[in-house]
Amino acid sequence: MFRLEAKIFSREKRGRSVVAAAAYRAGTKLRDEIKEKIFDYARRSKGVVSHAILAPEDAPAWAQDSGKLWNAVEAGEKRKDAQLAREFILSVPPELPTQAQFQTAVDWAKTHLVNSGMIAELSLHHPKSGKNPHVHILCTMRKLEGEEFSRKKATEWNDVGLLVKQRASWAEAVNAALEQAGREERVDHRSLKDRGIDRLPQPKIGVSATALKRRGVEDDPKRFQEVRRVKVLNEVLPMMKALKGHGEVAQNGAGHSWWERSVMFLGRVKAQAAEVAKNTWRKFVDARKGRDDTKGPELDF
Repeated sequence: MFRLEAKIFSREKRGRSVVAAAAYRAGTKLRDEIKEKIFDYARRSKGVVSHAILAPEDAPAWAQDSGKLWNAVEAGEKRKDAQLAREFILSVPPELPTQAQFQTAVDWAKTHLVNSGMIAELSLHHPKSGKNPHVHILCTMRKLEGEEFSRKKATEWNDVGLLVKQRASWAEAVNAALEQAGREERVDHRSLKDRGIDRLPQPKIGVSATALKRRGVEDDPKRFQEVRRVKVLNEVLPMMKALKGHGEVAQNGAGHSWWERSVMFLGRVKAQAAEVAKNTWRKFVDARKGRDDTKGPELDF
């Protein structure tokens, strides 16, 4: 699975602290000197398997200290809605050894971030589930000029064209690492449409929502309903394509063809089945409270 996501970390949302963000991603403890608050995320360190700070060769010593680095960033930005850092989230192939996963990200960051004068802090995360290993990169918004940050932000980095190039370069780096490891798997940064694949992209759920879902809680039922709907559509797309190849099919009064109605029906059935299963299990759990009953529920569909 390919992923290179880029976003801006700013104070705009609830006065967030980039010092806290750095501590969270690295699984460590840092003090925000402006807020006079300690952010302790050392308990998360088990999931952080590799960490590094990359800076230009002539960077001052404080640039290699996470606390000093991000406190300097906070102190240098005065606006309440200031943009503090640029974050990249890169998926790394689970087929690669941990060292190769991290080294691939390090080499990419040196070439595309540090060589442009930025400082980048990398943290490789291996979730408990064993799925989706990924690297968080917190990157400064300003280049270093001697001992201080430049007065001018690198706004050219906001260009969409640059992001496209960064995605392509990350795909090349990952594929080169896979080839070197003797693996046959490959990734592709292009969209499904550009690759000629007749399939709908899966809606993004997000880390927090996914964690809740594993515990049986859907924080946004409509979002998960959309995920299920897209899954059903992708399952029947080949059938739809085959039917379309046999010529036009009759439409009903609402303007829907037979295969369109079939898709909608399948989507409703699957969503209803999931809802019945969830409600049945919930009733079973409620009924078991105060009882020693090890039998599971009998589903009636």
